[in-house]
Amino acid sequence: MTDAAIETLLAGLPARLNQLVRTWAERTPDAPALKEGACIWSYRQLDAALNLAARWLDEIGVRAGDRVMLVGENCMAQVALIFAAAAIDAWMVNVNARLSEREIELIRKHSGARRVLYLSANSSDALNHAVQAGAVPQTLEFLGELSLGGLDEHCEAHACAASNAVQVAALVYTTGTTGSPKGVMLTHRNLLFIAAVSSTLRELTPHDRVYGVLPISHVYGLTSVMLGTLYAGACLQLVPRYTPQALVHALQHDGITVVQGVPAMYARLLEWLQDGAKLGARRRRLAAGPDAQAPSRGIIRAAAAQWLWHDGEFADYQPDATGCASYRYFGRAFDSGCRHASGRS
Repeated sequence: MTDAAIETLLAGLPARLNQLVRTWAERTPDAPALKEGACIWSYRQLDAALNLAARWLDEIGVRAGDRVMLVGENCMAQVALIFAAAAIDAWMVNVNARLSEREIELIRKHSGARRVLYLSANSSDALNHAVQAGAVPQTLEFLGELSLGGLDEHCEAHACAASNAVQVAALVYTTGTTGSPKGVMLTHRNLLFIAAVSSTLRELTPHDRVYGVLPISHVYGLTSVMLGTLYAGACLQLVPRYTPQALVHALQHDGITVVQGVPAMYARLLEWLQDGAKLGARRRRLAAGPDAQAPSRGIIRAAAAQWLWHDGEFADYQPDATGCASYRYFGRAFDSGCRHASGRS
């Protein structure tokens, strides 16, 4: 992207993350935004859910400038709460429920979270953490089952700013496996810029359906996968854990057009697929994380060429704003007038 294009993109970013959803709720209210299992939320429903969640956060004592910690795995409630926190200028601390009790407690203490929410509806690990913490089970009409941790009355709220370049939206942590966890403060503009660039480079449209299995607790899953998909008005199919069987089923039956993952995912897919099955020639894209060096690119090529796509032209992008590259095939049934990886016809 040119400097002029970047400046134009930055100038057009909304002030807060949740305004992404409002934009598409007004443009295409009935278009699918999120899918989890058999449940689908339109953009209108996602907008309603995040607004209800924002009011609930206020009711449980979360203030602007507070940190709200989510312990869970990819699910609709998680997405709604991320946007709800943004709507009230709270900072989201999104933590993978598969972390150890020690790691989660270190992050809680370091972040100074006012509340910890355990998203137990689709995560036994989140439920176990909730039980260990003495959290109180809740069933909310718009979020489902979760558990509510105690209120930290000594938590100090940070000052808020109107500018999206100053107001913090999220604290993203390393796991702390080999030491103390380290948190990175990311502003609304930080997150929206990466989402916009990723969405633009991947040429996402409202007609795309993205397979969302990479953890939203990770910065790539949060920005490129979740926010990047919704920035385009596309649909994100949320999956808490990866299995090659589930991916193949989704590609065959759910209209998935974009898969974003890491090389290890595609390696497991190659191990599982033994019959040389190929899927239809619908246009699809693969995206690989920043560790996709030459050996890993070979794995991704093999997964795409041998099993997922009909023979076509292979192209790869330069790394995007997250340091991740995209790989795509243009199948026989797809118009040869597609743009190439450079983004130019």
